[in-house]
This record gives sequence, structure tokens and C-alpha cells, in this order.
Amino acid sequence: MDWKFLQRIWTPDTYFLNGKSSYLHKVTAPNKFVRVRHDGQLKYSMRLTIQTNCPMHLRKYPLDKQACPLVIGSFAYTARDVLYQWNGPNPVAVADDVTLSQYDYLNITLANNTETDSKGTSSLLARFILRRRRGYFILQIYAPCAMIVGASWVSFWINKSDAPGRVAVGATTVLTLVTMGFGGRSSLPRVAYATAIDWFVILCFSFVFAAMVEYACVNVVDRNDLMALQKALKFQEDQASGASKENGEDLTAISESCDTEEKPVICHQKFRPFRWKKKKRYREISTQMEDPYALDRGSRIDAYARVLFPLAFGVFNLLYWTLYLYTIDDEIPDDHML
Repeated sequence: MDWKFLQRIWTPDTYFLNGKSSYLHKVTAPNKFVRVRHDGQLKYSMRLTIQTNCPMHLRKYPLDKQACPLVIGSFAYTARDVLYQWNGPNPVAVADDVTLSQYDYLNITLANNTETDSKGTSSLLARFILRRRRGYFILQIYAPCAMIVGASWVSFWINKSDAPGRVAVGATTVLTLVTMGFGGRSSLPRVAYATAIDWFVILCFSFVFAAMVEYACVNVVDRNDLMALQKALKFQEDQASGASKENGEDLTAISESCDTEEKPVICHQKFRPFRWKKKKRYREISTQMEDPYALDRGSRIDAYARVLFPLAFGVFNLLYWTLYLYTIDDEIPDDHML
């Protein structure tokens, strides 16, 4: 029947409880109609476009699923006057040609809600389960951040004496990651807690920063090894020439303490501790001189870093993707009245 017939019959004041804005299509005429069945039942239909609130839980963002509700009820009538119920096993259908740019539609859950409070309201709940598409984030954030972390490992193969080169690699990767990881999420939702992508960027930044700290450790260790090598060379020269000032003073002190009237055995016992310490020190330094790699601990640290950093980053990625894809559940509420 013509939509003007609706002016002659009573209709419930149905509205959308979580709606923000909506409008009725009126081209070329109001898009609504009513049908009267042979048993007297009426079927009232209209075409609406509705914008609703969708509370989101973003701890797993962008690897999350969201449940967007649509709540239908009466504005003024209670459950004693109007009782809403879904009609049939599949009362809600989604058109096959409907697509979303950022989400994949999964399914719909339905519920009939009748509140038992003093108002006794009745409403219908349709919850649309959506999964966020991850391709954009993998291409724009995840993959570039992982590549920047890998680029920071190049410094492990640069000669440790090339300080400008290694510092340049470290500073460039840190600044690039800050710009791409933290600056690139300026258009993303701003929440008070860390999301999944925040944890990934933070840990990637930690790996890049750790690569710079590794070179600082290499530089300090290398400088200490160089000082030890210089002392070893000087010690050998002093031993060869017998011109060590420290040893000469010790020998003079021991010689003066040996009274000529004392027995040779007593004087020998006074001199023995110094000879033992001198031989032990000479033996340790001589061993290091025979093995130059023992005095090159910086190169060993770099060699360990070439293996440990990629291994640790691989373990981190394995745990990260396993937790967020399979272990941590999405915060999808149960079917109840919002």
C-alpha cells in the first residue's frame, strides 16, 4: 500500500539507541511502504541510512576484531506496550556486494533484550563482528620497522676503528625509526594504553638503540685493550732494559732492608715475594702478547652481536605474532544490552 496509508494506523516510535545520525531516503518519494496480510498482520518497511557509535577496544590494534552494535528499541513505550523480537532464524542479512576498505565482515550475532528494571524496556541487538585488514599496516609500519632494525646490524660488520661510519649508521636508523614508527602513527587512534603496534615499534626502537649501545661498549673495551697493550709493551721494554722505575724502587727498598749482617736466607725470603709477583705479571702479559686476539675483545663482541641480535629479534617476532594472533583474545563483549 502507499506510504500515506501509514498516517491512518498506529506505529511504534522505534529509534536506534546508539545512533548518532540517520536519515530517511526520499528520492523520488519517501522510501517506505506497508503491507497488510490476509490475517491482519502488517509489514512496515523503510530505507534508512544510520551512523552509530561503535566502542572499540584497541589493545590488539591493528590485529584486532571489533564488535559494532546496532540497538533498536522504543523511545517512549515500555515492554508492557511494545515487545521487540527478531522474526525468523535469519532476520538480518548483509548484501554480498557490501565491502569495507579497512575491515572484513565476519558474522552477526543477534539478541533480544528485555530489561527487568522499573522501566521494563524492550530492544533488539545486532552485533556486527569485523576484523581489521592488516595489509596496510604490514606494508607501511611492520615491514619498514623490521628492515630498519636489520639495517642497524650493518654496523657490526664495520671496522670498530671507523667511529664516524658506525655512529652515522646508528644515528640514521634511530632517527628513521622514530620518524616512521612513532611519527607515522599520528593518524592512528589516540588511547591511554599501549596497542599491539606500539609494542612492536617500541621493541624495534630498543633493538636499534641497543645496537648503538653495543658500539659504545666496543669502543670502551677497545680503548681499555689498547691501554693494556701499551702497558704490556712498556713492561717488556722495562724488563729488557732493567730501567723500570717502579721495580727499581722496590729492589732498592728490599736491598736496603737486607742488612749485611743478616743471613743470606733471610734476605732471600724478603726478596722472593717481589720476584714471584713480577714473574706472574710478566707471564700474564706475555700470554696476552702471544695471543693478540685476547686483547681484541671488541671484535669478539661484534662477532657475538652478529649472531645474538638477529636471533633475539627472530625470537621476539615469533612470540609477538603468536601471542597477538593466536593467544591473546579479542575484547568482544557478550550479547547484552549496551
